[in-house]
Amino acid sequence: MLDTAALIAWPISELSGGLIVSHQEDELIRISPDRAALLESMGLVFCRPNQDSIDLALDAAKQSGDISGISETDLALLSLALERSARLITDDYRMQNIATLLGIEWQGVSQDGISEVWSWCLICSGCGKEFDAPRLTNAKKKQYDDCRDCGAALRLKKKK
Repeated sequence: MLDTAALIAWPISELSGGLIVSHQEDELIRISPDRAALLESMGLVFCRPNQDSIDLALDAAKQSGDISGISETDLALLSLALERSARLITDDYRMQNIATLLGIEWQGVSQDGISEVWSWCLICSGCGKEFDAPRLTNAKKKQYDDCRDCGAALRLKKKK
C-alpha cells in the first residue's frame, strides 16, 4: 500500500505492483501533474477496500482521535492495507498511528515515523476544559466548534 508521498518520492521502479486507491490519482494530478502523467507506466494496482475493513479502520481512527486529521483517501488506504494484510508505506503520522492500533505493518517513505501511539482530545483555548476527540473527519478545515462552557475555540491536542 503506497500513500501519495511514496508515489511522488520513490523511483518508479520501486512502485511497480504497489497497491493504491482510486482517490490517489486525483491527489497526484493536483500535487504533481508531471508524476501523474507517468501513472500508467508505474505498474500500480488500483483497488477498493470492502466495507468491513473501512468500518474497522474508521473505528480505530475514532478511538485514537485521529479521524479529525485524515482524509477519505487515507482511510481507504488504511482499510485496504488491513484487508490485504499489506505493509503501508507512508510518512503520515496519523496513518502510522492508526495502522499501529490495527496491527498493520508500516514503513516510512523518507522519515523514520512514529515511536509511540498517540491519542487525541479537544481542549478549550479559553477555560482549558478537555473534550472527546471529534468523531468525524475534518482534515481540511481544522475547525472544531467552540467550548460549550465558555465559547472559546477548541483545539486538537495530544492526550496525556
